[in-house]
Amino acid sequence: MVVTMSVNQLCGHKSLVTAVSNGRKTHVHIETDCQQLQEWGCDFDLPNVEMSQQTIPYYELLVKSMKKEICDNCYVPPTVMNAYWVENEKISKGLAMKIAEIPIIIEEIE
Repeated sequence: MVVTMSVNQLCGHKSLVTAVSNGRKTHVHIETDCQQLQEWGCDFDLPNVEMSQQTIPYYELLVKSMKKEICDNCYVPPTVMNAYWVENEKISKGLAMKIAEIPIIIEEIE
């Protein structure tokens, strides 16, 4: 199975995140027009883990972010984790397809 999610960011960049489980790892590929993300790295693997160890891939993504900074408000790392969890059936694929879109709505700015 392959999971692909897109994200439009407040900065105006668009990214496409694809996760493919392959044995003990999940390969993540990011297509983006953001130079910072391209330098951060758009092809990498995260380990497949049991739910009791679910913080391990998040931690690896955090370490990756610490090595090469990206904007603090970047939506790509959370999108990577969501694609990862859906691909590894930690989030129901049926539920993900039913929801399909999760907007961020700015209700008010004063």
